[in-house]
Amino acid sequence: MVDALPFRGLRFDAAVCGDWGALLGPPYDVVSPERAATLRAASRFQITHVETPGAGGAESAAETLRGWREAGALKRDPEPSYYVARHRFRQGGATRERTALFAAVRLAPWPEAHAGGGATKPHEWTMAGPREERTTLRATVRADVSPLMAVAPDPSGALGAAIEVAAAGRPSAEGVDPAGDEHALFVVEGEREVNTIRAALARETLYMADGHHRYESALGHCEGRKRRAGITWSGEEPENFVLMGIVRAEDPGLIVGATHRLLHASPPADALARLQAAFEVETLGPGGDAGALMARLAAAPPERAPIGVHGLTDDDLLLLADDRTRAALPPELPGAWAGLGPAVLQHAALEPIFGID
Repeated sequence: MVDALPFRGLRFDAAVCGDWGALLGPPYDVVSPERAATLRAASRFQITHVETPGAGGAESAAETLRGWREAGALKRDPEPSYYVARHRFRQGGATRERTALFAAVRLAPWPEAHAGGGATKPHEWTMAGPREERTTLRATVRADVSPLMAVAPDPSGALGAAIEVAAAGRPSAEGVDPAGDEHALFVVEGEREVNTIRAALARETLYMADGHHRYESALGHCEGRKRRAGITWSGEEPENFVLMGIVRAEDPGLIVGATHRLLHASPPADALARLQAAFEVETLGPGGDAGALMARLAAAPPERAPIGVHGLTDDDLLLLADDRTRAALPPELPGAWAGLGPAVLQHAALEPIFGID
């Protein structure tokens, strides 16, 4: 069962900070250092000062957050609430809208989820470097700045109906972010509405869409505090929960795109030969036409787990899984998972050939 609680959020006061939308920013792992510096320079209240603090690191982020609170730029809501966020954006030439419910979700170790016993299910493994960085940031700042994103199946429509009622009024804040996307935030604070949403969430399984490193970092921070507290640990401390944006699986604005991996290190000299030994490899011609590569990927049979490769040779390549590929996959992978492109990419190419775990 999902334990997703209302919480007392910290929110910008527009009277102090100015345009609310201009203060929004992307998660740390999708913004370049140059873009992060530009965002930080745009306003002293830009959230990137805390989410991606630059050379000052976690100590700088914590000092910034303390300064905002002391200046009245950030104010804590008086009562525990859920928050509904509507995000309107452009994708594929069309305008789309996605709605997320922000809640404080109780943490549980991944092994329980992988074994089927946890309410929140992951879909990828993580790397030590980002985990350590995010753990340090959370422990130092003592706040969740960037919400994780999870998907909740809602076949009965109960959660969707509760969210619609909660967000039927005027938004508490709205604006346009630096990327041009439109955002609106609704505060759900009525006892009846809060209880309805909590009951709907308690019947749902959550599937992690984005934020695996942040989830594990929050869990590591929580476990560290628990060890230090000893027998005084109640299990209800704030560290036991993580900020999560929950999107209904039926939301028309929920989009699943391709999985991209950028390899920074030089590939092994025999990488092409090893790919040819593990996949059917199709040469697509001189690289550089991303549209042509994507079109060929879209046309390839999905049961062959097609993978596009750009930059390994002068030509773009298409990898198609065959019996050799399947034989190279770890035997413990579930059958459905082993047929997915991201799983094939990870276990038949990135790990054994390029040394990336």
